[in-house]
Amino acid sequence: MRAPFIRLSLAIWFLIPLVALAQTGSSVVQTLNIEVKPITKIAVSGNPGALYITDASAGSDVLSVSDNNSNYSMMTNLDNMKIVASINNPMPEGTRLMMKLESSKGSSSGLVDVSNAMSPVEVVTALGKGSDLNQSITYTFAANASIGQINVDSRVVTLTLTD
Repeated sequence: MRAPFIRLSLAIWFLIPLVALAQTGSSVVQTLNIEVKPITKIAVSGNPGALYITDASAGSDVLSVSDNNSNYSMMTNLDNMKIVASINNPMPEGTRLMMKLESSKGSSSGLVDVSNAMSPVEVVTALGKGSDLNQSITYTFAANASIGQINVDSRVVTLTLTD
């Protein structure tokens, strides 16, 4: 008597998962969450050469040297973005550091004096969605002709893509 009961119990145990699968049907549903987050990326390539003033023109009040060996690329999925520049320390008295960023997607501010830009200053404005690739960066170092020798020094310029 116990054997038929055990066989019936085992059969039920094996059939329950099959019955459950049969009731689920042939399709299932999943919910996915999707989102596009704001993207703002900027990168530079190349390094500016040393900006050494080694020569002067007779009668010049300002001596200067420029370098355009570096480029930047940016990408954003936002409108009305801008690139701002700042410098880690002010320039020595009687000298200036200026920079110009070209742009095919926005409006360049032209040659911008960043000599005392501890707070960011705008160098490109009106950037819209998309990318601006391999755009030229020009640095210009200028000194009053009356300035004496200045030993080698350096400055860190930070470019930020922001709104």
